[in-house]
Amino acid sequence: MSSLLLSTLGIVCPACDRLNPARRAKCAACGATLLPFSEPVKPAEVRPAPSSALPPAHPSAKVSPLVDSVLAAQAHARPKPPVLVARKDGPSPRSPSKSRPAPAAAPPAKAPVAREPIPANQLLKKRPAAPLAASAAAPIAFVLTVVAGNGRGQRYRVPVSGCWIGRNRGNILFPEDSFVSAHHATLMVAEGMLRVRDEGSASGVFVAIAGQESISHGAMFNIGRRLFRYLGHLQLPPAPAAGQPRVYGAPLPQGQALYAVEEVIVGGRSGKAAISGAPLLTIGQVNCDLSFPQDDDLASRHCELAPVGQGAVLRDLSGVLGTFVRITPGTDRQLKTGDRIRVGQQILQVEAA
Repeated sequence: MSSLLLSTLGIVCPACDRLNPARRAKCAACGATLLPFSEPVKPAEVRPAPSSALPPAHPSAKVSPLVDSVLAAQAHARPKPPVLVARKDGPSPRSPSKSRPAPAAAPPAKAPVAREPIPANQLLKKRPAAPLAASAAAPIAFVLTVVAGNGRGQRYRVPVSGCWIGRNRGNILFPEDSFVSAHHATLMVAEGMLRVRDEGSASGVFVAIAGQESISHGAMFNIGRRLFRYLGHLQLPPAPAAGQPRVYGAPLPQGQALYAVEEVIVGGRSGKAAISGAPLLTIGQVNCDLSFPQDDDLASRHCELAPVGQGAVLRDLSGVLGTFVRITPGTDRQLKTGDRIRVGQQILQVEAA
């Protein structure tokens, strides 16, 4: 029955699995010899397949001679792995082509150092702190706190080596304050005291006075948002020549010298002014010789001027608001703890580190 079916359907090559026409002697693809079905298969020519490639046969199962011939042909045509033989004049086929260096020997373990036991009474003692490195930051001498301005609440450390204040140059910067110059002022520490120097800034450096302070002709001072210049004593016009008419005006005060104070508005121009021959000239929010009712940063009677000799005595009456005088550009002034300076629109107070 099997030979009749295969003679009609064809035969599969056991070497390449190609389907060949019935009763063909050799495979059309690889040329392998196809077993003739008319001749019986000799038992000696059949090579059993490896036991790992076939499932275990049931004791009652019987295999036909045709199936045995096909399995034997497949086993004979299956390529066998090459046999590797070690060469005497070269490295073994399994060894790598390049020799690998031998691993370095591990360093010998250090012998433990014997340490003397610490006495019990020394265990509770506090060890001294390690000294700071030489590259550590310089020690801080003073601290500046912004008490007014858009930087209010900021605190800046002043080292013993000093620092700069400016808008874009220095250690303490106020980039949003248009009244601050690029390098506005310099802070210096000498003999434990803090000094400030105006570096020729456009708006100046102002220091709050303690009670009262003498100012000279042309000095500038600040209260609230107002800036003033003391013009000093005014020179009276000379008397006209005989026969010449006199210029009409208010009568001159008898026995009193005239002095003047003018307001300096933004840009350096002159604003409101007051000329007086009285012993005192007051400036404030209301009921003063120079009054500014719309300025809430002023006290009712903020400060007063008393002319003396070639200058005047400026007295602060505002309490905590303060009256500030401008230091001469290019010069420095000593500060102490609690003093306040004005740079642009920022007011900074000096504190101990």
